[in-house]
Amino acid sequence: QEDFDDLCNLPNLTETTLLENLKRRFLKHKIYTYAGSILIAINPFKFLPIYNPKYVKMYENHQLGKLEPHIFAIADVAYHTMLKKHVNQCIVISGESGSGKTQSTNFLIHCLT
Repeated sequence: QEDFDDLCNLPNLTETTLLENLKRRFLKHKIYTYAGSILIAINPFKFLPIYNPKYVKMYENHQLGKLEPHIFAIADVAYHTMLKKHVNQCIVISGESGSGKTQSTNFLIHCLT
């Protein structure tokens, strides 16, 4: 079955289809999924090779949704919006204990620096 990288594109948006889509993506090691401009991350509890400088460059100056969902895309959009509009930006990271908030913050800081 097809997986959707943006939950807004699901043909039938229910709790079941949403969770099934996230599970399908997770099983393919696609831990990031958009819900519009919101990024959903599912902690894989292991390191994936998607956080190197090649990925930082790949997401540089790209519109959200043009490439696979990634935390670097969120960081890049916030950074370039700040430069373009001269307005502070904020990225909210939320989740349960053990969901990967600290690691996500580290990846954001790595990308921005």
